[in-house]
Amino acid sequence: MMENRIPKVGGKLSRLRHVRRAACAAALMIGLASSPSVARAESGNGFWSDYLVHASRCHAALNDTASEGTRCLLGNGLKLFVEEGLRFADAYGKRRFGPHFQVAGNLSYSPVSHKFGIDGDIDMVLPFAGTGSSGNRNGVSSFFFQQGVTRWWDGSGSGLFRNDLRHGVVRRFRVSSAPDADIVGISAFHLLNAERGHRVLAPGIDYTGRWGIGSFRYFVPATDWRRGSSGYQERALEGMELGMRFDLTTTLQLNTVGYRWRAEDGSNQWNTGTRVGLDWRPHPWFKFGANYDGIGEGKRSTSFQVALHLPFGGPSEKPAWEGLGVAADYSRPKTEDLWRPIEDIGPIRVAKRQSASALVKKARVRFLQDAVGSGEAVRLEVLLPAAAPEDIRVVVRLVPGDGENPAVAGEDFVDEPVETRIPKGTASSTVSITLLRNDNMEQPRSLGATVSVAS
Repeated sequence: MMENRIPKVGGKLSRLRHVRRAACAAALMIGLASSPSVARAESGNGFWSDYLVHASRCHAALNDTASEGTRCLLGNGLKLFVEEGLRFADAYGKRRFGPHFQVAGNLSYSPVSHKFGIDGDIDMVLPFAGTGSSGNRNGVSSFFFQQGVTRWWDGSGSGLFRNDLRHGVVRRFRVSSAPDADIVGISAFHLLNAERGHRVLAPGIDYTGRWGIGSFRYFVPATDWRRGSSGYQERALEGMELGMRFDLTTTLQLNTVGYRWRAEDGSNQWNTGTRVGLDWRPHPWFKFGANYDGIGEGKRSTSFQVALHLPFGGPSEKPAWEGLGVAADYSRPKTEDLWRPIEDIGPIRVAKRQSASALVKKARVRFLQDAVGSGEAVRLEVLLPAAAPEDIRVVVRLVPGDGENPAVAGEDFVDEPVETRIPKGTASSTVSITLLRNDNMEQPRSLGATVSVAS
C-alpha cells in the first residue's frame, strides 16, 4: 500500500505567522484608538481605558515570548471589541424593534497558542411585529424569532473551533388571563454546524412558574454520517433532555437535567443519566459552579467553574457582596420571562467512528497455517482494529515474505488481488488463495500479504 505524506515546513512559516499576528494586533490597537465611538465620546474613552486595563494583564505574557504577548493583546482587544459591538447592537435593536429586542452573549477567549480564539454563545431575540404591542395583550403572550451561534473548541482531534448556528421561533403565553400566571412556551429550532454540515431539528417546550423553570427538548438529526477529522466520520446525535432550574436563594441555583442520548461511539445504543449542577453567585461579578454527571447510566464526571465578569466601562458604583443570599421569594413570572431567549440548546453533539479507509489502513493479515505445501491453498484472515461501520470490500494480495528466502511472484504465487468482504458490525474476514505448483523449489520460502480497500 502506498502511504501519502505531507512534507513538513521549517521555521520560516512559523516566523511568518508571528509577523501576521503582530500585524493584526497592531492594526486592532490602531483601529481602537482612531475609530469614533459608536455612541458618544465618553463611551469611546471608556472603551480605550478598559482595553488598557485588560492589556496590562498581558505583562507576564509579553515578558515570556513575543508571540504569547501578541496573542494576549489581540485576545483582550477582540473580546472587548465584540462586547462593545453586542452592546451597540442591543441598544440599536431596542430603538428599532422595541424594548423586547435582545442581544445576549456569553463570550470568553483563550490566549493558549493551540486553541487561541474567542468562544461562547451569542443570541438575538427579534420580536414578531404586533404581538404583545397592544395594551390588553402586553405581558400575556410573546412570539419572537431567535438566532444564535455557539462557538466552541473541539479538542477531540480536529484542533479547530466549531460554529453551530441556530435559528427558530418561540411562542409563549400565560396559562390564564391573570397578569402573573405561569408561562408555557413552545419552540422549534433548526441547528447547523458550519464546518461539518450537521443538521438537527430541535422542538421543545418550557414552563415558567413560581418555583423555577422546566424545559424539555428533543434533538432529531437530519443528516447522516459525514467526514470528520482525519480518519474519522461524524454524525449528529439523537437525544432528549428534561431540565429543571430552582432558585434556592437569591444567589444559589440548582440545575438538574435528565437525558437520554444515542451512544457517542456510533452504535444505536441509548445512554440515560442525570446531571446535577449548583451555581453560586455571591457577587454580580463572580460565579462559582459545580457539576456532577453520573447518576444512572451516564459517564461519571465532576467539573468546577469559576467565572469573573466585569461590566464594560465599569459600574457607576460597586455592588455589594451578597454571600449565600436570602431565601428566594418564589415570585410569579414577570413579563421579561415571556421574552427570555432559549438557553437549553448549546453545541451539536456528535457520534464518532473510524472511517472504513482508516480501519483498513490499520488492519493486519494473519496466516491461519504455519506452513503450506507448494500448489496448495493458503488461508488468511483480515483483522480490523474495530468493528466495521458498514460492509467493507477489501483486496488481499500475496507478496514476497521478509525471510532470507522470499517467495517469488509468478513462480510460487499469482500476483493478483483477491477480494473479500467484511460485514458491517464484524472485524474480520477469511480468504483462501491457491499457490502455484513449483517443482523446482529446493528450500522453504517465506510469504507475506497486504490488504487495502477495494476500488
